[in-house]
Amino acid sequence: MRTPVSVGVVCGSNGLGDALARAFDALPQATLRWICDDVMRASSIGYGPSTAWTRDFDELLQDEDLDAIAFASAELAERGGRALTALECEKHVYVDGLLDSTSSEADKLVAAAARGGRRLLTQAQVLLRPEVLRLHRLIDRGALGEVFYVHARRYALRPDLDLDLLRDLGLEQVALTLDLLGDEPVEVEAHGESYLGRQRPDVIFAKLSFATGIGAYLHLSCLEGESAERISVVGSKATAVLDAGDPERALSVYVNGSTPSMFDELPVEPGDKVAFRQAPDDGFRLGCSRFLTAVRSHGDTSFGREASAALAVVEALELSYRNRGATEPVAPRASAPDQNVIAFRTREFGSPL
Repeated sequence: MRTPVSVGVVCGSNGLGDALARAFDALPQATLRWICDDVMRASSIGYGPSTAWTRDFDELLQDEDLDAIAFASAELAERGGRALTALECEKHVYVDGLLDSTSSEADKLVAAAARGGRRLLTQAQVLLRPEVLRLHRLIDRGALGEVFYVHARRYALRPDLDLDLLRDLGLEQVALTLDLLGDEPVEVEAHGESYLGRQRPDVIFAKLSFATGIGAYLHLSCLEGESAERISVVGSKATAVLDAGDPERALSVYVNGSTPSMFDELPVEPGDKVAFRQAPDDGFRLGCSRFLTAVRSHGDTSFGREASAALAVVEALELSYRNRGATEPVAPRASAPDQNVIAFRTREFGSPL
């Protein structure tokens, strides 16, 4: 049996650190070696005797037997350049959540991972939802037909003076769109309005244009009077809708066309709806397992785009909004010959659905 990957988990105040640590601790491919937390705790609480506790992040960096460091949030990874330092100290890095700094800062992480032959995974939990993984399978099998366009909507219930629509609501939707299409846009445009007198827009309409001819349309708002998160993938045979408001049936497929046909071996008529009932899944465990598989792999690790791709798109959208909706190009992300960065794509590691 191959030696398990030794992991140190950096916890924070969001309460997700323990969930992340327990996910690694439960996997046979990993050994939970460190808990780094500002909250005083006994090292034995909830974990085995091989797990130590510290407040000093440098102890993890100096441990030559530690293979990887996992951060319970992007804020923890970016604070003081911790993720970059970990990569430079030859540690593999896992971040629970998308980076929220700048694409140039994210590119530094990408370059450091490539230089040191380390693995870097920044993973939003939305990409690991069972309904998202199932939709990947449908798209891959051609069940939707030719994909025409994507329509993503995300609404906040209340207008918050500090709410940044593109960063707080749009970044995750952009990452999900890139993930589903398996591509990056070549140019974007964004229009917005501020009806409430905020310094930031209250509503944004944006378009992402891909070289394939596919368009993705993004609607972000804090004026709709509801909290909602939906994304539709419109194809020539069927339209798939992800709706976070219905956890048990978060994925539905609507049959397009004008004649009876077959959908996944089911006879369907135009206008029929197929709703998929999704069993609860442990996104933490799946994300950790995916990361460990990449760390333990000695083969090709080019499983997706770099961690900076969604940030680059959001930055281009911000520039377009400031320029009154002008079309802005999205610079292609630099790629290393031996890619060690795993980002956005989940289907390679998704369990059979």
